[in-house]
Amino acid sequence: MKKRFAVLAAATALLGIAALQARAAEATFNRDLTVNGRVDLTVATGAGTIHLIPCAAGNVHISARVKSNRSGADEKVEEIVAHPPIEQTGNIVRIGAHRDDLHNISIDYEIQAPADSFLNASSGSGGVTDDGVGVGAKLSTGSGSIHAAGLQGGFTVDTGSGSIEAEAAGAGDVKAETGSGSIDLKDVRGGLHAHTGSGGIKVAGTPSAPWRIGTGSGGVEIWTGNAGFMLDAESGSGGIHSDREIAMQGSLQKHRVVGKIGEGGAEVRVSTGSGGIRIH
Repeated sequence: MKKRFAVLAAATALLGIAALQARAAEATFNRDLTVNGRVDLTVATGAGTIHLIPCAAGNVHISARVKSNRSGADEKVEEIVAHPPIEQTGNIVRIGAHRDDLHNISIDYEIQAPADSFLNASSGSGGVTDDGVGVGAKLSTGSGSIHAAGLQGGFTVDTGSGSIEAEAAGAGDVKAETGSGSIDLKDVRGGLHAHTGSGGIKVAGTPSAPWRIGTGSGGVEIWTGNAGFMLDAESGSGGIHSDREIAMQGSLQKHRVVGKIGEGGAEVRVSTGSGGIRIH
């Protein structure tokens, strides 16, 4: 019986040590910055998520969760929390930059910044969510989805593998690319380049400048309200349908439609290797 209790006590002690190590391998930090003027904000994490939230002018608040992806990296987690990778020079704020020693470490960021900040946010592996921060924003991830709304002055969203959902809050050119995943864009008012290697594409907006929409495999749907434009739609394998009347140009082809919709205007070129195309 005594031997059994000794074994249980030893096991409990080991579990306690493991729990302490687990806690030590994950920690958080918070920082509040004061800025004067429009913020120039760069956020980068090698592995981890980024979440951007708009706040009042003059402030940037940073919350981060640092995690070790292997045992024995506790000291690195503690060192990062004690000395966060944050640099500020006036209204220029750099978060996560200039650190090349973060192997096996992931950092998830939640950042509150003014909506009119100039923004460049990137993750090597992890999702990016933007709830309305950024003028001319650039959002990218090597692997993960991007969800964004309220972006001003055009924007660029790019992921190596993952879906993209984005909504503009003003006029400006939009670029959206994913190696594999769907794309869903709303309220595009300007030029557009949208491409996915594999996945469906949905776009709603006003083509006041040329649109280029393409997918290697997947359907495409566009909504343009009453806006006029010149359509050039081609599908390698799939039908092309328009709810709006098209003034056809050239000879009728099974997998390609070229013509004017409404009063005409900017060219909207749509292509899919395999999938249907629909104009609402």
